Amino acid sequence: MEKLSASKSSTVLTWGLYLGIASIVYLLLVSYSGLMGNTAVGLLWYGIVIALLIFGIKHYKEKENGGYLKYGQGLGLGSLIGLAGGVVYGLFMYVFYAIIDPSVHEQLIALSQEKALEMGATEASLEQAEGIMGVMLSPGMMSVSAVFSCVLWAFIFALIIAAILKKDPEPEF
Repeated sequence: MEKLSASKSSTVLTWGLYLGIASIVYLLLVSYSGLMGNTAVGLLWYGIVIALLIFGIKHYKEKENGGYLKYGQGLGLGSLIGLAGGVVYGLFMYVFYAIIDPSVHEQLIALSQEKALEMGATEASLEQAEGIMGVMLSPGMMSVSAVFSCVLWAFIFALIIAAILKKDPEPEF
């Protein structure tokens, strides 16, 4: 049993790091290519998460667990990979928006205001919501939100991935 725990943690850390790095590269590409707010490009992040969860869970199943994977193992592993990746991504996001390039954060706020106006918000309502928007779009709050979002989506995707990759060991009589 001890061997399974060690291999699971190394799988979580390795694939979580891959997810974090891929999310960082995605953030940088979207921020500097002018594609921030583009829905189609936003869907790309979900594809990255799904692919890395599949590879991570499959790696654990085939290399660390003798070709077997219980549903709960896959679900837990996917969620933990999301947590590890989310922490790496969230930490970078905070440093990026607060220290490295605060202008990107300002662009994000302006984009949010434009979207609100397009959806029918008035200038007066935007002024009233400015304080709340400032808190919700602060680098710290966005970083925490990124961690929770990454875990949530990893859990949702792992529900499906674990069901597909599940292979219970044969019962011994």
